[in-house]
Amino acid sequence: MAPLAEEQMLKLMVDTHEARFDGRIWEAFDDVVVPELPGEPSMADLGCGPGLFLFDIHQRLPEATLYGFDTSAVMLDVAGNLSWSALKPHLSRCDVSKGIPLPDGGVHFISMNFFLHQFDYPLPILAEALRALKPGGWLWIYDWARRPLEEYLRFWDVDPGLPEMGDPALAYRLFACHNRFTRQDWHYVFSQAGLETAREVERARGQHLLMIVRRAGAHEPAGGQDKAG
Repeated sequence: MAPLAEEQMLKLMVDTHEARFDGRIWEAFDDVVVPELPGEPSMADLGCGPGLFLFDIHQRLPEATLYGFDTSAVMLDVAGNLSWSALKPHLSRCDVSKGIPLPDGGVHFISMNFFLHQFDYPLPILAEALRALKPGGWLWIYDWARRPLEEYLRFWDVDPGLPEMGDPALAYRLFACHNRFTRQDWHYVFSQAGLETAREVERARGQHLLMIVRRAGAHEPAGGQDKAG
């Protein structure tokens, strides 16, 4: 049984977006990703939900061609009705686990925000993302890193900007969904996929982990890990 109904998930994603994508996240984007993008980059978000991350990119890089993929028509409808001021994104309802509808080497950047943990076996989707990336392109993986139950429950009580959970049973159900991979597990998965990490940013006491990666040997990694409380 899914821990949240679609309407609940949509509300949670909207309510928590600003807290999850704080200044440290965008500093990493500006420091690592932006300097290597061309003037008119092509960028895709897998599991884009209501399109808020794509909209943030649109505001920073209005000349970018953006693609968003999700299985939810409700989410994509919200995304399509955001206040796009220039180029609207190409939004597609599809299951990317069956293939990303992009040509080989089609984009400069692919993001997965709180999405990859849903895959029992994440290597095929990472390989598919690499297929769709241009040589040297960036993979942006921002996801949950497993923590003890007590820390996870406390996170919902004290992390600034997050809504009150209210129903404690819901927090327990979400724990089982979110706490699948540790930071070390993610590193192992990326090594198995032939990826190396250029930057990591921890937030929410290590429960949220941004990992900016690309194919090993494509470029000398920029290095460094940012830790945040």
